[in-house]
Amino acid sequence: MGSAPNGLADPEFVRLGEVLQRRHRTQGRMRRTAATVACAVPAVRDRMPVLADLPQLTVICSCSPAGDRMADKYAGSRHGVPRRLAVSVLTLPDSPEEYTRGRSKQALRTNSRRAREAGVTCRRMGRVEADVRLAALLRARDEEELLPGVRADLVSGLVQAWVARDARDLTEVIALTSTDGTFARLDLMLSAPDREAGPARYLLSAHVVGELIGRGVRHLAVDTALWLDGGLRHFQRLLGFEPTTLELTRGPEDEDDPSFPAPRISSGPLPAVPGPAGAQLAGAAS
Repeated sequence: MGSAPNGLADPEFVRLGEVLQRRHRTQGRMRRTAATVACAVPAVRDRMPVLADLPQLTVICSCSPAGDRMADKYAGSRHGVPRRLAVSVLTLPDSPEEYTRGRSKQALRTNSRRAREAGVTCRRMGRVEADVRLAALLRARDEEELLPGVRADLVSGLVQAWVARDARDLTEVIALTSTDGTFARLDLMLSAPDREAGPARYLLSAHVVGELIGRGVRHLAVDTALWLDGGLRHFQRLLGFEPTTLELTRGPEDEDDPSFPAPRISSGPLPAVPGPAGAQLAGAAS
């Protein structure tokens, strides 16, 4: 065997070679997938011409109900396109203050301030309140077919419900998130129909991100960006989301492993719930 370059011992050189081979095989698979998708779905080719060159993120899903659910969300395909391809992913910094800092977050800061000045506040919801508010939004939008799935998620205890409400306690925006270890997912975001382009969704997004950072979450993902309209893709870019290809693996068998903290669900006394309001599916559907 020849000498290893850069002073590496033979075992280190072998390991480096194995890493490079795995990386080459992964890149090859992604290029073949991208080529197949581009041929089968012209709209995808037009929107994302560099699928094979997207950054990749390895997600370790715990061997727990939360991990099973997370893995299922990105398994399989839609219209022949893998669900893990070009997923919108937000990399979270170490603090909420750092997230809202910088020129790229100007729209986030401006709209959050406008929402606060209008009397909008954000908080977590308990399961019962979330059920009632979401049911009202879906009925007003004539999208009640989503209600069974949403209720099943709430009953499972694997999702966290969040609300942005105005000074009269009327629903502006609702979000559902799920968490497995340091990886979280925005499962759903609903806006009242007359608030579709309002500032409350920026404020709620920043609030949720801040809460997740406090729990040690490092990445927040939605769904693949390939099927989003231009407005939602622009909104996600303003929040810092970037298309990323996910590689999902399974983690430890021990559900009590501290690397995979269980998601917390709010509880306690519930305030009065307002009457039905309109809604818009403004983020990702579970």
